[in-house]
Amino acid sequence: MPSSGTELITDVGEAKLNLALGSGVAVQITHVAMGDGNGANYNPGFGQTELKRELARNPIERQHMVGSNAWRVTVEFDHDTPAFWVREIGFFDAEGDMIAIWAGADITARQTGAIDYMLDHILNLSRVQDGLVIINAPDDGLFDLAITTGLAIANLQLEQLRQADAIRTAHGQL
Repeated sequence: MPSSGTELITDVGEAKLNLALGSGVAVQITHVAMGDGNGANYNPGFGQTELKRELARNPIERQHMVGSNAWRVTVEFDHDTPAFWVREIGFFDAEGDMIAIWAGADITARQTGAIDYMLDHILNLSRVQDGLVIINAPDDGLFDLAITTGLAIANLQLEQLRQADAIRTAHGQL
C-alpha cells in the first residue's frame, strides 16, 4: 500500500497497551484484515473497533523489526480472496480486538481477487513503549537464514556430485 493514508492506534488498542504497561504482558498482533471502507475512502477514527466493511482476514505470515517499534508485516491473501478495492486495513490481536487501523481519504485503493495479493506493510508503533507489542509471526530474518542455508547445502551437494563425476571420468568407473 502507498505511504499515504493514516495509521493510528485505536482506543481499544491504547487501553490494552496501557494495561500491558504495568503488567509485563505484551499485546500480540496476530491477524490483518482488509476491507473496502463500505465503498468509499475515509479517515480512520480512534473509536473504531472494527473495519467499516471487513472482507478478508488472514494471520500474519512473516514479520521483522525495521526500527524502534516499527514492524514490517507480510500477509498473503490468495487468489480465492473475494475481489474488492482495499481502502482499509486493520491489525488485530490474539483476542480479536482491533489494535491499529490504516485508512485515509487520500489513498489509492488496490484491488484483490483472481491473483495473490501480498500485503507488505510497515506498522509504526512509535508511540508505544518497547516490548509492549509483539507481532506474532515468524521472523523474516530467520526465514531468510533458513532459505540461504538450504541453498548453500544444495550448492555444496551439487559441487560434490560434479567432482565425483569428474573423478569417475578421469579415472574410469569404480
